Amino acid sequence: MRVQNSLLAVYAKCGRLSSARSFFDGMEGKDSVSWNSIITGYCRTGEVGEARRLFELMAEEGNGDEDEATDLFQRMEKDGTIKRDTASWNALIAGYLQNGQKNKALGVFRQMQSLGVTPNSVTILSILPACANLVAAKKVREIQCCVLRRNLDSEMSVLNSLIDTYAKAGNVVYSKSIFDRLLTKDIISWNTMMTGFVLHGCSGEALALYDRMRQLGIEPNRGTFVPLISAYGLAKLVNEGERVFSSMTEDYNIIPYLDHCAAMVEIYGRSGRLEEAVQFIEDMAIEPETSIWGALLIACMVHGNIRLAVLAGERLHELEPGNAMIQHLILQTNALGENPEDSVKVKSPDKRNDTKHSLGQSWMERKNVVHSFVAGDHRQPDAEVLYSWIKSTIQDVKRHDSCDGLCIHEEEKEKSGWIHSEKLAFAFALIDSPRAPQSIRIVKNLRMCEDCHRTAKYISKEFECEIYLNDSKSLHHFRDGHCSCGDYW
Repeated sequence: MRVQNSLLAVYAKCGRLSSARSFFDGMEGKDSVSWNSIITGYCRTGEVGEARRLFELMAEEGNGDEDEATDLFQRMEKDGTIKRDTASWNALIAGYLQNGQKNKALGVFRQMQSLGVTPNSVTILSILPACANLVAAKKVREIQCCVLRRNLDSEMSVLNSLIDTYAKAGNVVYSKSIFDRLLTKDIISWNTMMTGFVLHGCSGEALALYDRMRQLGIEPNRGTFVPLISAYGLAKLVNEGERVFSSMTEDYNIIPYLDHCAAMVEIYGRSGRLEEAVQFIEDMAIEPETSIWGALLIACMVHGNIRLAVLAGERLHELEPGNAMIQHLILQTNALGENPEDSVKVKSPDKRNDTKHSLGQSWMERKNVVHSFVAGDHRQPDAEVLYSWIKSTIQDVKRHDSCDGLCIHEEEKEKSGWIHSEKLAFAFALIDSPRAPQSIRIVKNLRMCEDCHRTAKYISKEFECEIYLNDSKSLHHFRDGHCSCGDYW
């Protein structure tokens, strides 16, 4: 690569751009040096439009190094070679987001405003997904203020995205407020609001919204039926869910996709009708994939059905034999079976790989700072105080030697000196507060275990606070000793 970049730089510096471009287009595995060389070459010859187009292409494809590209453009701006417009900033934001660098994308969003560059609807639609989590609620409000200042609140796509983002950031009340103020609503508005209600466990509100939509004569589309079926699942209205699923093809000529089928498996699972769930999967017109068997495994875990849990685990392993998390779950499932030697043979995942996938981590914001917690970590400041608080607090939580369903966990079980990350976050939020905060917002990378779930319910009642916790399976809203997931996740 070094030799290729050197040759590319020679072509560009000598002004032989046609040769440089041909060479660049034929390169495999371009790095930041490659992109910067060709962009600089076009700028030197005054072909600013092509330089900008390449810059935007680099960002959109997630190639190169955005930090170096930003420095390059800042240098060119100082030289008067080029002036970045909104499209260039949008491309940079998109590039950071594609590389998973949400904080840098938000930093660029703030920087472009401080330099007097006006964000447009594309900017907002790009940056909002970066804030669709529980620790970014303040950032969503910041972006909404920008939307109002720039008069972008007339853009339907922007408002729909705000409804979605507020719900995912844990504030479905704000989502509903925006939805109710819409002078006109498209089908995406209705679907997004229904999805937000379902995410927060509000099945009644979701079903009422659908009824209102139909009364207005609005036809549902493919996207309507996923939250609708899920709402019936939350309400444990199996017959109604089956009827709606059938009406997709019979009344609206919509072919069900995997997400519709997964919602149906969850309907049966929430109601404990696991044999019907299996029959549904066997009768599916499309090949069941990971989401389908994963939904069945969750149902088996909740209701304690070892036989079907083994079946679901085997199918998951067939689909993703190299998935360390699936291997971790199957090993636990097989160990619970009556004849573990007859189950699918799964080798224990590499210890380093297993640790990487099963180490729980949680994040929460406090006083505008995001704090990170890792399971079993004693390096955390005041770790001794946190562990002591947890030990004394959970003594009041009703404990069981085994969970109500199957004791299958995504992460290592708690033991002496090893506490799951969300409990550390609970302690951190409550330990120094003269009074309990009104709400605690936590994001976790893995499914929370049953004991942590019980602890969260206890804390929400004992300390009279609300806990929002988004794990890998569900958004949990704990309040007064209850959870919005209905203890099914």
